[in-house]
Amino acid sequence: MIDPLTLLVVGAGALIFREINRKDYGVLTPSRDERYRNVMEHCHQPELLLEEAKLFSEFGLKAQAAMLKRRSEWRARPPELKQAHEEIYQKALKSVNIPPILEVAQAFEGWTATKKAANLREHVRILQETMMQEAAQKAAESVKVSEEKSDVQERPKNGAGKSTPEPFTGVIDIPIAIGDDT
Repeated sequence: MIDPLTLLVVGAGALIFREINRKDYGVLTPSRDERYRNVMEHCHQPELLLEEAKLFSEFGLKAQAAMLKRRSEWRARPPELKQAHEEIYQKALKSVNIPPILEVAQAFEGWTATKKAANLREHVRILQETMMQEAAQKAAESVKVSEEKSDVQERPKNGAGKSTPEPFTGVIDIPIAIGDDT
């Protein structure tokens, strides 16, 4: 006769095996992807985010579950920490020092604050474009100033500063050396 405990363990194992081997286990189907995106963007309650993280973990979506857990931690921050993060964000938005701004953007992205990270990266892009325009404008101005200086500058009397050389028309007398056959 079969032991009831053994029968229960085998039955539970079979159920778990069947659950794990479902055809959509660990697959981010379009409906799951839509649910994930909606929860990440619109859910502001840490408890619900944790429940969703557990659900995604049960369906074999470990990366999405981890991101939902991080988002839950981000939403559950104490007010003092929220204020500190907001101050850091505002300071980075006012800064013109690109490497630290990118570091702050990367940190916010790690905390799942992707909109803030995207805003900081857009700020960096605008700063880079502005810097490129200013550099091009300064280069154009320096070329213009150097051209004006060269036009105003008096040329030397010996002809060294002339742009087109005059042909030599003089005669050169070279004495014939001894032992030359010519």
